[in-house]
Amino acid sequence: MKINNSKPKGVALWESIKCCCGVGVVNSFPLVECSHCRFQKCWDSVPQKNFTVNNDIIDKNGKITKKQNKTVSEITLVRGSFDDVIGWTF
Repeated sequence: MKINNSKPKGVALWESIKCCCGVGVVNSFPLVECSHCRFQKCWDSVPQKNFTVNNDIIDKNGKITKKQNKTVSEITLVRGSFDDVIGWTF
């Protein structure tokens, strides 16, 4: 899988934020994840292996003319202000 707009491990700004879970955050109100854990969860949602999607071909009338599967082997990351992953496209 090729991941465009990726950064080497340790270079993204969010990776320099230390996890503060369990240091009084769990017992405080409102109960929220620390920024590091939230950004880590977003990174973990990025696919690391090729995957298959249904790619239907639709005519000008909106009817499906052909059904086919497409293997996605390249994605592009959309990053936020802390170099965190907001989303990805293929």
